[in-house]
Amino acid sequence: MKRKIQKLGSSTLAVTLPAEWAREQDLQKGDELVVQRDESSGSLLVVPDTPAETEATATIDAASLDSESVQRAILAQYVLGRQLIEVESDGPIQPAVFDAITEIERQLMGLGVVEEGIDTVAIRCSVDPGDFELPTLMDRLWRTEATMRSEAVESLLEADDDLAERAIDRQRQVEKLFYLFLRLVFTTYRNPRLNESVGLETGFPLIGYRSVAQDVVLMAGAARELAEVVIDTDDFALDEETREHLTAAATALDDVATATRNAVTTPTATATTAGREALATLEACADRAQEHLETARPEPILALQRVLLTLRRSAGHAEDSLDVATHFAFRSAHAVETKDF
Repeated sequence: MKRKIQKLGSSTLAVTLPAEWAREQDLQKGDELVVQRDESSGSLLVVPDTPAETEATATIDAASLDSESVQRAILAQYVLGRQLIEVESDGPIQPAVFDAITEIERQLMGLGVVEEGIDTVAIRCSVDPGDFELPTLMDRLWRTEATMRSEAVESLLEADDDLAERAIDRQRQVEKLFYLFLRLVFTTYRNPRLNESVGLETGFPLIGYRSVAQDVVLMAGAARELAEVVIDTDDFALDEETREHLTAAATALDDVATATRNAVTTPTATATTAGREALATLEACADRAQEHLETARPEPILALQRVLLTLRRSAGHAEDSLDVATHFAFRSAHAVETKDF
């Protein structure tokens, strides 16, 4: 929608607020708004100083949804920051729906059933944005993915099914941290006053951080696929030369992940350059490994090809995060200056 700028007094410019939005937010004359400026684009975010409390509760109609859809609906409302989620039906809730609620309760941090009846279930989330800082939560997400990837690579090199299973089981923790991260991102975006409580100076890096967190989850998915190669392949074993090539590629991927993490945490031109150099090293290692596979044709060749592609894909997700870090670096350091001549 468009709004025309009006002039109040000799130097003050003003715009009116959409009436429907003002009613939804229960805004009255004299209420305060928070206006936040994006340092890079100049756009403005306008939100109420105190967001409407009605957003804290959501109701899900279980009568019109199957058990999987109920799970997805609960997850969506959790991410959106709802404090109370009520699952209701016009008749008895089916056992499969109760089971789905129990399962999603275990998957999401701070979520718990507080009331259960024949036709209704009330679920409350005890997570408060002030309990976590996004940089700290991101660090936990990185460390969990790194542990999962390390276990997956070791299971590959040692042909250890038990270690592969352990890596796969760790993905649940990665997802739990990710959904909590999304919840805090959406909650903070709607209420910029929470920026300081979650460890940010402004709310505009939130979308970038969300993108980085998604890349970490995708890297965890790649680690899971590495572990699945070990489990799915009978008599999986590596000859010494193949082992050396894959070890070099996996080590290079570790360096890429570490450099990317450093660049996101401390976004500078130097840090992002180090990340690009680590990516180039990984690419060279992967190329040499690919050449070895094509020349020596070690067995199991198809499984090994899948491993190499998965390592490259994981590096691609890290590269996407590095792009975000590069954007952060340009914003914070003003690496590019423009002058009028």
